[in-house]
Amino acid sequence: MFLRQFRAFFRIHRQVFQTFRAHFRSFLIPGFRNRFSKRVATLLPLVILRSADCRQKDVEEVRRPSRKRTMSKVKYETCLEGRAQLYLNAIKVRWEQLHKIPGLFSYQLQKTPQCRRIPGSWGFYTELNADRSVKRRRPQTIENLNPSFKPNMFNFNKVNAQEVIMTIDDAFGSPEVQMIINKSPITKYHTLICPEVEKNHVQRITRDVLEFCITFMRSINDKDMRMGYNSPGALASVNHLHFHLLHMPQDLYIDQAPLDELAGGYVYRLSRRAPTEAICIVFNEDDNDKQVAEKVDQLYKLAMWMCQNNMPHNLFITQDRRKGKSGNVQVFVFARSEYCVNKDLADFNVGFCELAGYIPLPDPDKLENLTELQVLYRIRTVTGEAPKAVYEEMTHIVEGCEQSLWDLPLTI
Repeated sequence: MFLRQFRAFFRIHRQVFQTFRAHFRSFLIPGFRNRFSKRVATLLPLVILRSADCRQKDVEEVRRPSRKRTMSKVKYETCLEGRAQLYLNAIKVRWEQLHKIPGLFSYQLQKTPQCRRIPGSWGFYTELNADRSVKRRRPQTIENLNPSFKPNMFNFNKVNAQEVIMTIDDAFGSPEVQMIINKSPITKYHTLICPEVEKNHVQRITRDVLEFCITFMRSINDKDMRMGYNSPGALASVNHLHFHLLHMPQDLYIDQAPLDELAGGYVYRLSRRAPTEAICIVFNEDDNDKQVAEKVDQLYKLAMWMCQNNMPHNLFITQDRRKGKSGNVQVFVFARSEYCVNKDLADFNVGFCELAGYIPLPDPDKLENLTELQVLYRIRTVTGEAPKAVYEEMTHIVEGCEQSLWDLPLTI
């Protein structure tokens, strides 16, 4: 009777049936007639069914789809790709602990700051952060995009040891990186990513830090964490190489801005319908190591070209929030024609946060009265015609181009 009732189940789970039959036969001995054995035999099918169900769930857990890897499990577990989420979890815990220490930060972030979505087509997000404009360390003046390191000026060798959240020096294939609190935070978990601090890299992108940041973002499971970079002349405050890691759970205009393909099937530009101009390089979830390395190389070449042409720039790195694109990472590059030497601490400046649609403001009046037209005018003033040149250069880097007749030297 029992077999007839569960016959359909056993047809699907043949292994379970075989296990049950073997156990059931073991009870067909003289001792089976006693009451205890009968109870055990009655409960046995339920035990087997339950264990089979658990085993099936375990198998499903192991077989859960994950991002394609091109390395062994052992190597994966020792590289940044396999450790990034653990690092991020530790950073969050430690940042919260440090934020409670009196005097360590220049000010305490409010748990529920005053904020506003600017009315308009794009929904720029503004948030009040009055303390940052008056209590932060005075920004440095960095004269050009190829500066020299000045050890007498503030740099990250001079930070209090307590400000260092962690040092990442155990990730295979990655440079040593210090994660340092930003003493004047814009958002929760605001952390500075500082590679090879003792080597005194100036605030100019290196390939290693670029690959580190992109790999980190591709390897974490948290869409609310974003990264950014300000070059000299584009709101950089310290001439010592660093990226920013911030918590931005808000939906920003950049997350849904329309894109037009530019080159290679993975390099885009913001559509002409978008309010700003930028390049967007997409690192797909299933990109292998070779593809990632090639894209990083191209991005690095573009950054060096902008430095050589004295073109300030900002980067914004985020996990793709567009529908159906989960798992991808977008790197937005904003080029500028206007070099910003000094910050206006009483007004809103244009760095990677503002270009992405997140605008911290110094006073309630500006928070309430800033308009979308004013924001777009300010952004377009600093970007100018620079993006057009960047579109051409990036297309050349990705696709290359043959030398035209007009480029050849004239010979007679």
